[in-house]
Amino acid sequence: MNKLIAQLIVLILATTLASNANATWSIIAVDKETGEIGIAGASCTFDVQGIASIVPGKGAIVVQAASSYFARMKGVQLMRSDASTNEILEAMNDKEFEPENQQYGILALTPNEKPLVHSGNLIKDWSGSKIGDDFAVLGNILVGEDVISSAFSKFDSMRKSALDDRLMGALKAGEISGGDKRCGSQYARSAFISVYNPTDGAIIKLSVHGIEKQGQPAVSMLDQQFKNMKTENIESE
Repeated sequence: MNKLIAQLIVLILATTLASNANATWSIIAVDKETGEIGIAGASCTFDVQGIASIVPGKGAIVVQAASSYFARMKGVQLMRSDASTNEILEAMNDKEFEPENQQYGILALTPNEKPLVHSGNLIKDWSGSKIGDDFAVLGNILVGEDVISSAFSKFDSMRKSALDDRLMGALKAGEISGGDKRCGSQYARSAFISVYNPTDGAIIKLSVHGIEKQGQPAVSMLDQQFKNMKTENIESE
């Protein structure tokens, strides 16, 4: 693994405050056989990666739309304490976090627990989600349902591929289907992918952010970074 990209962390990913991530699509996923946990997302906002937290050995949480940092940290705290996904969602739906302005995705490595998604009544269209046994795709202010359904289908069709490849493929499928409706043919201004590997306790973290409007599509730029990383890893073996 490329040590310049892989980061060893002990607790959680992305604990810093971030600007609201309105107009976002994201994928949260786990591999319950390997213990890998991953998140990928994109948005027309300046920097989308602040929506996400990976809790190593436990699961993942995204909080998008109005993107409450405090709701996400509440979820992380409970996940670290082995609370169920239902208990976590109930706590995050407390009125102090303004849940009607939020879109939550919660996923744990726990056997027999499927992902949970909450989409508040005040988030803007198009918004929605699709949930599988071990992954979920969710989004808001998108060009349409195809962004979610295409990302879902792509991820599900790549069952024989590595988790990071599946996440990147799904994020790219969302871009191809139109992405964030405010970004036009740019689709997104920021994008990220993060995957926790329990074998070495490292998180691969790649991101693109701060792209000017009408500039290059962020997901395509991230995809190129991802391919470069894969090539470097192969060459270093």
